[in-house]
Amino acid sequence: MMARTSADTRSRWGRTRFAGGRIPALAFAIPVGLLLATGVGAITLWSRVAQGEYALLIAGMGAFFTSWGMIGLVWALVVDRTTIRGAVDKPEQSIESEWMEAAMAGAFRDTIMMTGLGLVALGLTGFELDALPALTGVLFIAICSTFVRYLMAKKRG
Repeated sequence: MMARTSADTRSRWGRTRFAGGRIPALAFAIPVGLLLATGVGAITLWSRVAQGEYALLIAGMGAFFTSWGMIGLVWALVVDRTTIRGAVDKPEQSIESEWMEAAMAGAFRDTIMMTGLGLVALGLTGFELDALPALTGVLFIAICSTFVRYLMAKKRG
């Protein structure tokens, strides 16, 4: 007796969450993304970021270079994961998700600890620090800690 394999009939790029899932997600995402990118170019002209004889060219380049990102953003917002061929059914229950949750929890503790130690050091020394470098440092600590903890969890398996 041979086992029958069923072919996955789902779309490679998925379908929308609305309209009963009948519309391909890219058929909606491409025009809306291009419209949003055109809006970015129009804002460039309206806010006078680009001035002079090349203003229209700069606005067009801005729209062109943001178009792929806008199309991707709209696609990510409207696609139904269950209609994508090969997509994991419940990504929040994957091992990678568990690693990321553990890494972010540890990074939060690291960030709180390092920020507290930094505040103590600044308070004792009387050194004054502007907000921008301080907040950039806090963000850098959080990102680096999350990255290192994720890699360690991945290596452990």
